[in-house]
Amino acid sequence: MIRPLRNALVLAFAAAALLAATATASASSITLKCGGPGKHNKDSVGSVLCAEKPSKPRMIEGVLRDDSNKPVSGPVTVTLSKWTPQGGYYTVEDFKTVTVHANAAGKFSYPAKTATKLTIKFEAAGAFAQAEVSRELQVSIKKLGGGRVKMTVKGAGKIPLKLYLLDESGYPLPGTKAKKANKAGSAVFSLGSFHGKFTYYVDAGEYGDLFWETRGPTFHI
Repeated sequence: MIRPLRNALVLAFAAAALLAATATASASSITLKCGGPGKHNKDSVGSVLCAEKPSKPRMIEGVLRDDSNKPVSGPVTVTLSKWTPQGGYYTVEDFKTVTVHANAAGKFSYPAKTATKLTIKFEAAGAFAQAEVSRELQVSIKKLGGGRVKMTVKGAGKIPLKLYLLDESGYPLPGTKAKKANKAGSAVFSLGSFHGKFTYYVDAGEYGDLFWETRGPTFHI
């Protein structure tokens, strides 16, 4: 009596595994989006582009579907690739692989965190999608009086920065040169008698293309 029961259990587990494998194998598409608040975009090849604020991981949310566009559950392989400057160009190298699981509604997520930029590939049974997450530098402007303005940039770590104050059209202000940020990410500019609308630009050198947009909104003095 024990032997047939054991065989039945084995068959039941095998059938369940086969059904799970079939469900995952039928996956034909992965759609991604940037979760939560924050800047986002999409490039010409369909990669999702997400901005990540310092110390706050950006959630990448996805849905796994079959060839009938119905959600399916199953494991999703997540591969992280880092961008490294190489004197005028970048290498993109895989450095970590993890697995997340799509639920019965086909939904899954991954919290991405980076100091500069990551490419994140999601794969499941032949389906593929890609996201890029870039650090969004946080810029603040403080009026010190006497025509002086303090600009502070957070989130670049030890990467050297050059800071610019510009007119609202994006041109350098006459007599106002770019300044290197100190260890706190700050620089003080003397605008003299200039008044009106201004903007700023953060130059991170060879790391510049790894950060989210660093051209700022206008502010008034």
